[in-house]
Amino acid sequence: MRQGGPGTSLMPRCEIRIENRREELCRIVALTEQFAADHGLPAGILNDIQVALDEALSNIVAYGYEPPARGTIVVRFAYRDGEVDIEVEDEGRAFDPLQAPPPDLDADLAQRQIGGLGIHLIKSLMDVVCYDRRDGKNLLRLTRRVAAEAC
Repeated sequence: MRQGGPGTSLMPRCEIRIENRREELCRIVALTEQFAADHGLPAGILNDIQVALDEALSNIVAYGYEPPARGTIVVRFAYRDGEVDIEVEDEGRAFDPLQAPPPDLDADLAQRQIGGLGIHLIKSLMDVVCYDRRDGKNLLRLTRRVAAEAC
């Protein structure tokens, strides 16, 4: 995460590429923890980001590609102006999570439809969630504000 030797500044951005396999997700966890440590992010914000990323990436791995197809998922982090910006890019099936119907949180557990809770969690934990399909790729952007007094 750090660039150069002692006395140099933090990199405001970082990027990682992983294969669309569940085993690769631990690499995202490690990078997220390092990014949070480098930027002094509070534990609560780190946790929110990790949960949101796990939900998004798990959905891409599970549903984004027709088995046995393999693809690459790119995750980019940036910290600026008191916000953590995360981009998740993949070449899987087009899927706009913002168009998914909200889950029925009032229904009895036995009667609830499977799915949708992960997207609900992402929207609840992040301050801004945007989706775009560009050049055959899904681009999910997540933003989490960091209150100045929280640092």
